[in-house]
Amino acid sequence: MPEQRVAENLRQLPLFSRLPEPELAELGERVRTKSFRRGETIFRKDDPGTHLYMVLDGAVKIALPGEFGQEALVAIMRPGEFFGELALFDRSPRSASATALEDTRAALLAGDDFLAYLEAHPASFRVVLETLARTIRRLSDRVEDLIFLDVPSRVAKYLLDLARSTGDGTELTLTQDELAAFIGASRVSVNRVLGDLERREIISIKRRHIAIKDADRLGKEIRF
Repeated sequence: MPEQRVAENLRQLPLFSRLPEPELAELGERVRTKSFRRGETIFRKDDPGTHLYMVLDGAVKIALPGEFGQEALVAIMRPGEFFGELALFDRSPRSASATALEDTRAALLAGDDFLAYLEAHPASFRVVLETLARTIRRLSDRVEDLIFLDVPSRVAKYLLDLARSTGDGTELTLTQDELAAFIGASRVSVNRVLGDLERREIISIKRRHIAIKDADRLGKEIRF
């Protein structure tokens, strides 16, 4: 990708959006882009943490693998979001695995370059801290949901939350296995809930897609 194109992509990321053009161009020289096929592993839990990843196109799931092949879905990263920063701060192995949910293009910045950038631009620490705070809040909300909500409520709440975060509001790229992993329920119980919602025409289900047809009715499925 031409250097100018890299800088244009970086400008779309909140972490770098306020950089002057010369500094953005200099940073662009240190960034490389990489494409990942759907289902391709970007890094695994316990891998060395060497780079910050910034999603340009596509989507990436962050998950904690279980001992027997299952996984707990932590987050789905969309264009404009970044991940992999934790391992860069403390030089520890990766705390989770990252996998491309669909064909994805990402910008990679080496850990030393990322930390040098933050030291030279202290204001960017605010963006990083806000991102970390959102992650902690999201995990806290998930713990609360697991304690207080039944499976149908967790399904409805997560679908609505995901729709708001993606911006399109209706069409979600998500498999039933991934949904089950995220809300901490079995695939069988999630399939049962989704089937009921589809029969009542609240959602529609396609291969790797769930479309929300009636957000108001879906919201009423959340019973606190």
